[in-house]
Amino acid sequence: MYVHVPGYAAILFRRTYADLALPGALMDRSHAWLDSTDAKWSNEKKTWTFPSGASITFGYLERDSDVYRYQSAEFQFVGFDELTQFNEYQYTYLFSRLRRTEELGKVPLRMRGASNPGGIGHQWVKNRFITKREPGVVFIPATLNDAESYLDTTAYRESLSKLPEELQKQLLEGDWSAFEGAAFPEFNRKLHGVPIVPLEDQWERFESMDYGISNPTAWLAWAVDFEGNLIVYDRFYKPSLPSETAPEILRKRREWGSRNCWGDPNSLAMRTSTVNKFGEPATIETEFSDLGVPVMRGNDNPKAGYTRLRELLKPDPTRRFPDWHPFRGKPGSPRLFIVVDRVPELIEQLESATVQPIDKRDGGEKVDPDWEGRYGHAVAAARYGAMSRPDASDYVESIDLDPRAAFIEDQLRKRSGSSTTPRSIRWEIA
Repeated sequence: MYVHVPGYAAILFRRTYADLALPGALMDRSHAWLDSTDAKWSNEKKTWTFPSGASITFGYLERDSDVYRYQSAEFQFVGFDELTQFNEYQYTYLFSRLRRTEELGKVPLRMRGASNPGGIGHQWVKNRFITKREPGVVFIPATLNDAESYLDTTAYRESLSKLPEELQKQLLEGDWSAFEGAAFPEFNRKLHGVPIVPLEDQWERFESMDYGISNPTAWLAWAVDFEGNLIVYDRFYKPSLPSETAPEILRKRREWGSRNCWGDPNSLAMRTSTVNKFGEPATIETEFSDLGVPVMRGNDNPKAGYTRLRELLKPDPTRRFPDWHPFRGKPGSPRLFIVVDRVPELIEQLESATVQPIDKRDGGEKVDPDWEGRYGHAVAAARYGAMSRPDASDYVESIDLDPRAAFIEDQLRKRSGSSTTPRSIRWEIA
C-alpha cells in the first residue's frame, strides 16, 4: 500500500538480523513477492525502492540502544514481527519516528504488530492489546482456523500434537494465558489468588523487597499461618528513593505488624557516593537503616530461589486448603497464596515470567534475568522472601491471668527445643 506515493517510507522489524534473514522470514518472503516487480533491492541498506521513490526497509532492535539508529528517520508505517520478542521501550520509542511531511498528503501513519504469545514482552503486549486495551488500540485475534485457505491445517494439527500442551494452546487457539517457556506453569490465579485474608495476631509477619529507582521498588508483606502457608497480603510498588520509600513503609507497618525485611543483597550493597551518619561510605542498605527501616541481605541464588518458589506454588494432593481459602478443606493445596486485590503486580508477573532460555547458561533452571530485571521486580522480591524459609507460626493459647505468662511459656519452649508448649500448662504469677 502507498508505494506509488513519492517519499513514502515503511520499515519492518525483527529482534535480530538472524530473525530477518531466516528462510521464510520477512526478507526471504519479500524477495518471493517483489523480485519479479519493478522494485529494486539494495542488499547493503536492506531496502526495496519503488519507481516512485517509496521504500520498504528491514531493521532489527537487538538492544535498547539500537533504537537510536533511527533517531533522525521518519516513517509512515512501522511494523513489528513477533512483537513479544521486543520490550515496551523499543516499541513505544518508534512512535517518535512515525511522522509525515505535508507533501505526503493523506497517507496514514500506521503502527502494526503481529505475534504469537510468549517471549520477554508477553505481559506488556497482553496488557496493551488485550487486558488493558485503551480506546483506539485494535487487537485482531487469529487461530488456526483463520489459515485454512492457504495452510494444510490437518497436517499442521498433527505436527502440533507432538508439542507441549501450553504451546499447542498458544499456536492453535491464540491462548494468551498459556505459552511455551512459562517460568511458573504451576501458578493458577484461582488456586493461589485469594480475597483479603483475616490475619491472626499470632501469625508471623515479615517483608521482602527488590529495590529500584527508575524501576519499581517492590516491597512485599508476608504472613505465615499455623500450618506453614505463606500469604503475600500487601505491597508497596513504585520507583522511589530510600527517603521516599522509608516513610511509606513505616506508615504501612502500622497496619502490617511486621519489622523484619529481606532484600536484594546486590542493590543493598550499592554505594550512593555519600557518607552515612558515622562518616562511612553510604550504601542503599545504610540509607534505609538511617531512615529507620533496616533491611537484611537476602539470599540471591536465582536457581535456588526459583526452585523454592515453584515448590511453594506446587499443588500437593495430600495437603488440604486452609480454612481461610475459598476451597476450604479440599485436597490439592499449594503453600503460597497472594491477595489478588492488594498484590496485583505479583499475580501478573507469576503469570508472565519466562524461564532462562535453554541455549543460555542455567537454561531452564531460573527466571530469565533479562525479563526479571525489566519486568519481574515483584517476582524477585518474592524470591528473597521465599528464601528466608519461614517456619509455621507457633500457636500460643491465650492466658488471662498475667501477660508475663506468655513470655515465660515462650522462653521454656525455646530452651526445651520443642515447637509447642503442652496446652495443659497454666501459669500463676504472684
